[in-house]
Amino acid sequence: MRRAVPVNYFIALLLAAVTLALYWPAAHFDLIYFDDPLFVTDSPEFSSGVNWHSLAWAWSTVVAANWHPLTNLTFLLTHQFFGANPGAEHLVNASFHAANAALLFLLLLRLTQAPWRSAVAAAIFAWHPLRVESVAWIAERKDVLCGFFFLLALIFYAEFARRSKVRSPKSKVIFGASLLAFALALLSKPMAVTLPFVLLLLDVWPLRRIPNAELGMQNLKPLLAEKIPFFALMLLFCAVTYWVQHDYAAMTPWDKLGLDARVANAISSYVNYVAQLFWPLNLAAIYPFPKDYDVTETILKTALLAAISLGCWQQLARRPWLAVGWCWYLGTAVPIIGIIQVGEQAMADRYTYLPLIGPVVALVWTAADFFARRRGGKIFLTAAAVLILSALLFLSARQLQFWRNTITLFAHNMAVTPDNASAEFTLGLGYEHAGDTNRALVCYRTAKWIEPRDFQNRRNLANLLARQNHLDAAEAEFDSLLVDNPDDYQNHLGLADVLARQGRADESYFQLNETLRLYPDCVEALNNLAWALATDPRAEVRDGPRAVQLAQRACELTHFEKTIFIGTLAAAQAETGNFDAALATAQRACELAQKNGEPNLRQRNQLLLERYRAHQTAE
Repeated sequence: MRRAVPVNYFIALLLAAVTLALYWPAAHFDLIYFDDPLFVTDSPEFSSGVNWHSLAWAWSTVVAANWHPLTNLTFLLTHQFFGANPGAEHLVNASFHAANAALLFLLLLRLTQAPWRSAVAAAIFAWHPLRVESVAWIAERKDVLCGFFFLLALIFYAEFARRSKVRSPKSKVIFGASLLAFALALLSKPMAVTLPFVLLLLDVWPLRRIPNAELGMQNLKPLLAEKIPFFALMLLFCAVTYWVQHDYAAMTPWDKLGLDARVANAISSYVNYVAQLFWPLNLAAIYPFPKDYDVTETILKTALLAAISLGCWQQLARRPWLAVGWCWYLGTAVPIIGIIQVGEQAMADRYTYLPLIGPVVALVWTAADFFARRRGGKIFLTAAAVLILSALLFLSARQLQFWRNTITLFAHNMAVTPDNASAEFTLGLGYEHAGDTNRALVCYRTAKWIEPRDFQNRRNLANLLARQNHLDAAEAEFDSLLVDNPDDYQNHLGLADVLARQGRADESYFQLNETLRLYPDCVEALNNLAWALATDPRAEVRDGPRAVQLAQRACELTHFEKTIFIGTLAAAQAETGNFDAALATAQRACELAQKNGEPNLRQRNQLLLERYRAHQTAE
């Protein structure tokens, strides 16, 4: 027994080491221009690292329609130590995933005392190609972080169950640790809400706190009562998540996607995820929602799910891991299966991070149970395990390479999911950021042809046309957008820029005012209108007091960290005749430009300083 403990820890470390080695190439990967910039480059709060303001922001702010403060805190820490470094962010994800491989092994070992089965199940979980999205996509830090605390909560619960049998005084402390880990999992990603039901499944097997043949309420009542704190947390986070995603318009409206389509997609997804477990090829970052569903196919898939469920239930007494593993899958996938549809995707590889643990455990235990009692069974199992794990490592390494950058990922996405407007659009983003604007235009126009109602794609097309000085084409695109989507402030903002560059100042000011009517805190519109009101050559147009008000607001919203906005505030102050304030503000802009390495802005503000000293306004 004393020798077994070091061996088990060695297995855990080996699992973690191989997993980390598998994902180590991601250290050299770039951002994916699909949410990643929100966490790495585009947020001044993340970029500022750990301070009182950023800590308060991390706990109070919704990012990409998700409230996950603990995930935000990990990004603050990586920025604090590594700056805006995609490679470091990738390695943090990989490290958490490697830790999860070890934790799953230790959990299964503690629950079943079966080290080799536990090791194989943990390896399949960690090395399966379906895990690549959760690890290689920086924005999915929430997946691996939630998984870490989810598994930790289960480990503590298993220890609590063991200690409660002998009425250990420390059992309450261990229970509290499990509850705390559950709370941390929820603060990482609310998908962990299903954990209380997983605890009940573990009570059936392998903890056997509920006899297999006696699942009545009489036996369930004390275990349900025991878990009231878990269910209370679950309900709280369900309510918070629903409110956040509803308030931020992340949910697909029912009039856009009806109940019949949602149910058909949920049934299809349940079957497809299991199919991908066995055949993980042609994986994609974005799976488009089908335009329609075949009724016969949906009925057949429903029958298949029902047959599997019935078969697993019939084996409850002899092979309880089948029912527990299958119910784990069906239950933990409920939040992401699409009845409450969030986002545009029909399904996603990242959604399988926790749910497919159940089927993997069920399959490993069933294979071991079937072959272990047959002649040569152990040799066959060993060979099969080596072959399967080697294949998974190869396929995951191959899948990982698609995640090198936005272009490689979404070129592959388009290859496996043709006529995918979202993938085509994101491929265009990749080309645009790489400086290949001609290919970006082709992608945006193709995406527009596939899905004309994708306003974000059309806006990117218009903005890129403007940057290429195709101003008439850009104006036409913005005008078309405003006809179809008049209440989006970004369309008015883009058109204002085009009109200004065409010398149509009054029309541009009108669009800036429309932008602020729709979104009063749009810092670009605040700054641009303030500059116009402070520097327009026509005296009847200039409005110094309003320019100061607008510029001050833009600076406050950006915490006085944007040189160009501070320079605009100085120009507005000069227009009101307050040259002392203008001098101080312009000097502040020069110092910030020097600090940020912005030589052009520094030179521009130094020239303006001289004008303010001579009591001259900006021009």
